[in-house]
Order: sequence, then C-alpha cells, then structure tokens
Amino acid sequence: MIPSAFRLLVLVFGLQLLAFTLNAANDNYQIGGRSAGMGHASVTLSDLWAGHHNQAGLAWLKRPEAGIYYENRFLVRELGLRGALVAVPVGAGVFGLEVQNFGYSLYRESKYGLSYARKLSPKVAIGVQLNYQRTRIAENYGSNGILTGEVGVRVKVTPEWTMGAHVFTPSRSRIADFDNERVPTILRIGTDYRFSEKVMLAIETEKDLDQKPVVKVGAEYQILEVMFIRAGIGSNPYRNSFGFGFKFNEVTIDLSAAYHEVLGYSPQASLSYRIP
Repeated sequence: MIPSAFRLLVLVFGLQLLAFTLNAANDNYQIGGRSAGMGHASVTLSDLWAGHHNQAGLAWLKRPEAGIYYENRFLVRELGLRGALVAVPVGAGVFGLEVQNFGYSLYRESKYGLSYARKLSPKVAIGVQLNYQRTRIAENYGSNGILTGEVGVRVKVTPEWTMGAHVFTPSRSRIADFDNERVPTILRIGTDYRFSEKVMLAIETEKDLDQKPVVKVGAEYQILEVMFIRAGIGSNPYRNSFGFGFKFNEVTIDLSAAYHEVLGYSPQASLSYRIP
C-alpha cells in the first residue's frame, strides 16, 4: 500500500501540473453541464449556472431554481469537482448561493459564494458575489481561508445579440505571505448571437493576468422540443467538448464531455430544478 504522505505528494505535484497546463491556479473551477458542453463560452448565458459564470445573468430568472453538478476530471477520482447552486428572485433582484468542492480527503478546495443580481434597465443587468474560499491539505499541513469577490455585467444589445463581462477577484486577494502568493484575477469578455430560436453561437476571451489569453467558442442547437446538442473548443492549450441537454417541464439534465490534448477526457453532468 502506498503511504498517504507519498500519495499526497504525488497529488499536489499533479495539481501544480494541472494548474500550469490549464492556465489557471485552480481557484475558480468552471461548473455547469450546459456551459461545459459549449467549452465554457458562457459569460453571456442567463440560466441558473450564471450564478457562477456571470452573476448578472441571474437577473433574468423569474422563479427559484436549484441545481447540482459533478465532473470526473480527467477520469481521476481524486480530482472530482462537485458544485451546487440556488437562485431565488426577491423583489427587484435575484439572490444566489454557490457551493463548490474540489479534491478528496488529503487535498480539498472549497468555495462558498453569496451573490445578488439586478436589472438596471430592461437590457442591462449587474451582479456581484462575495466568496469564502478554503484550501485544506491533510497530514498536518493545515488549511487556509480567504475572502474573494466577483462582479459581472450582461447587456442585451438586441433580442438576438448579447454581450457580457465578468471579473473574478479584481482585488487579487493574498493566499500566503510566502512569495506574495495571490488568487489570480481572471477577466472574461464574450458575446453570443441567436440566429434563430433554435441556434446560438457564443464567443469568449478569458484572461488570467498572469497567463496567456484563452479563446473559447461554443454553439447550441435545439434539435427537438426537449433536447439540445452542444459543442465547444478552446485554446491555450487546445480543448474540445460536446454535450446534450434535456428539458422535461421544470427539470433540466445536461450531460457533456471535454477532451484536453494532454490530460484526456472529463465527463460532466448537471441536474437543475425550477420551482413552479
């Protein structure tokens, strides 16, 4: 049997490789089966999972919704990503709650976020979120928690054309004094266009201030009244994804899989329910 300390060392090394390869410091993992199927070109979407990607998108929700998400990242159980979202319209705005968990017993990252979104006009909305993020390493290494923030805006330029922008941790919250380690500031800017009620194309650029920009393109096509098909690609490094969505009255099921050219496949699934 491999000693747990050695397993932890291997996992932490793997996480560092993963962070370097994905142009992120694994501090704001993307969630949502619909978004995953579109290559996470989702900063303009206005579904429940906007509570993670761009809180301003929650402003268009009219009824309470809740959802759960799971990703078997690169088919490695220890890299499992779990998430849950709740959104509740209250008065002129919408409150959201996000819970996210990554890793396993020896290494775990958690995120707890409270958001609020509101329309400034029929076409413009803004959203903000306050997070508490915690990293725990076993074998007496301890844990550390910090506060971070997010802000986003969404604009319906025309009924067919939407633009959105989102910033994660604009303040670059400090993680540790050693080497002045900080949570990365990540800027996302994107647009989508609906060619018809059934066809939508989204384009997005994501920029970590310490990394090269990532360009993402995603598409969604409603092939049946209850079924959607999706695809997406991304750069730096190249990634592609594919997925399906199913809507049954108030229940939505989204299934997808992404392929990373170095690390392999990651299947994803999310389930959401809208309260009648």
